[in-house]
Amino acid sequence: MVYSAQSPLPPTITVLHEECRGRISLRQLAKDLNANRRNLMRAKNWLIENRHPSFEGYAADTLLNPEQAEAIIRYRSYTTAGVRGDALTEKMLPDVVTFHAKKDALRDLFEQNHIPPEQAAQLTHSILEIFNR
Repeated sequence: MVYSAQSPLPPTITVLHEECRGRISLRQLAKDLNANRRNLMRAKNWLIENRHPSFEGYAADTLLNPEQAEAIIRYRSYTTAGVRGDALTEKMLPDVVTFHAKKDALRDLFEQNHIPPEQAAQLTHSILEIFNR
C-alpha cells in the first residue's frame, strides 16, 4: 500500500481505493491494515458462515475481490467498535435480519391470537411473499 503524509485519505480508505482494484490476499490486507491476520481470517469465516452476499461462490484459499475485502474491513470496524451478536448480524446482513424479523413478528402475532400453526404458516408465507415482490 502506498500511503504518504500528503495523501488526504486515511489508510483504510487508501487500501480500498488503491489495493483492491484487483484481487488481494488476506495476508496483504492484514499487512496494509496493520491488523492481525488471524482476526481477519475470523472475520472472513464469519462472513462465509453467515452467507454474506459478497462471499457467495467463494472458493477457499483464493484472493479476495474488492467487495470481499470491503466486507472484512466493515466487519473489523464494527467489532472494533464493540458491535457483537445480533447487532453485528443486523449491520452486516440487513436484508437477512429483516426477513427473519418479519417472520418472527408474524409468528408471535399469530401465537398471541391463538391461530393454529398450519394456518399461521400459510398466512406467514403469503404475507412475506406479498412484501418481497
